Amino acid sequence: MDAQKVMVFSLAMRMSSFVNLAMLVLASASVAAGVTFFSSSAAQAGGFEVANNTASEVSGNANNQNRSVNFKRDENINVAVAANFAKPLKSIAEQFTELTGINVAVTVSSSGTLYAQIQHGASFDVFLSADRARPQALVDNNLVHHGNLVDYAKGKLAFVYAGKLQREASRESSCEEIARSSTGDTTAQLNIQLTDCLSKKLVKLMESPQSKVAIANPKLAPYGDAAQQTLQNLSLWQRFLPHRVMGKNVLQTLQFYTTGSVKGAFVAYSLALDLPSNLSSNFTNAASDKIADATTVIVPVPEPLYQPIIQSLVVNSKTAAELLPNLFEPRPIKNTTAPNGQPVHKDGVETTKPFHLSDANGVSSPSLFVQYLMSQGVQHSLIEWGYEPTIASGVGN
Repeated sequence: MDAQKVMVFSLAMRMSSFVNLAMLVLASASVAAGVTFFSSSAAQAGGFEVANNTASEVSGNANNQNRSVNFKRDENINVAVAANFAKPLKSIAEQFTELTGINVAVTVSSSGTLYAQIQHGASFDVFLSADRARPQALVDNNLVHHGNLVDYAKGKLAFVYAGKLQREASRESSCEEIARSSTGDTTAQLNIQLTDCLSKKLVKLMESPQSKVAIANPKLAPYGDAAQQTLQNLSLWQRFLPHRVMGKNVLQTLQFYTTGSVKGAFVAYSLALDLPSNLSSNFTNAASDKIADATTVIVPVPEPLYQPIIQSLVVNSKTAAELLPNLFEPRPIKNTTAPNGQPVHKDGVETTKPFHLSDANGVSSPSLFVQYLMSQGVQHSLIEWGYEPTIASGVGN
């Protein structure tokens, strides 16, 4: 009998070692493929880091939900997100888990990579792309219900470079100063000035054959596509090609810059906001020309130079998601004794009730997650992350 126990124990240990080895191989393959994973519940206990950037908390506007729910769901959902939106999604997912008890397991990669995985049957519950084309293609190919497509954010493109790669002429305004200008110039006039300034910076940067500039892969990442459109509209694409370094997604593209592998990079404006003003010693040591007291310059790329980056999501199901009414918005309390169930008023003001999870019976967890993302508080918080909300209230277009 003891021998049998020993054999069973030995077999269990071998199986455990095999599983651990398989998980390690899978994780290594994922990193090599430019894919990152994190969980909303695990993220609350420990930090989540991508491209050497630690996530910060979202503003209190997205956090003002009522926490006194009657119960919490012990469920999990799988969310796939484009790399540019990974950081805000981490905070949003944490808040959603705290409010509902629903854990959010997140896969981060380029939009193109995630789209291909869904086409091959990946079991993501929600897919947040950095463009509208890929979610729309899933709808057009009848892989998801047409009512499950939602615009959740509008992104912006930025160009970042080391501020002392070239000296600013004393009488010439920097691109940053133009972007922050509070003069009476119209938006069109500012865009003309900023376009001219950006073009000159890129030309100056590419004068040296050793200077490298990074963009995300235009075939996989919408921000890379926007960068290519920008360079083509500036008539600099052919001149740029010998200097090109291409990342799998915008996070890797940004990492090329922060480690000093390149002297400039086109990235999501939301990611550029987190860059420290002073560059690390890695940059000055790795760059071909040593730069004293180098600082990062963030140049918002004028929007006329690229197609609008409307970021959309889909609930990955062939059945319609329950997106309205949005249970995370204050809802009027109905007077059950009134003839038509009219809202209750107190001192002339309509009374409302906050979110309670018990009201979400019958609403799927993926639908509930999208409702939270599209609630006014969360949408308003996107501004601080460098995005524009896509809606005034409720669910997007």
